[in-house]
Amino acid sequence: MNLHLTGQHLVITPAIRDYVTAKLERVTRHFDHVIDVSMVLSVDKLRQKIEATVHLRGKDIHCECVDADMCAAIDG
Repeated sequence: MNLHLTGQHLVITPAIRDYVTAKLERVTRHFDHVIDVSMVLSVDKLRQKIEATVHLRGKDIHCECVDADMCAAIDG
């Protein structure tokens, strides 16, 4: 699985990368053929947004979450 993390107004630290990777292990348990995952983490004042696109064989899944806390947005 390839992981592409992009930060808008946010520096992707090793701790954030490790947290996202740990949460994405759940996705690989449910889907056998995850090709790659693209995530955009953005911060705009008190609004923190996560957008994720998971590319599977034959399907693409897109989701987004907005929260005041980055960890809650990743969990959401």
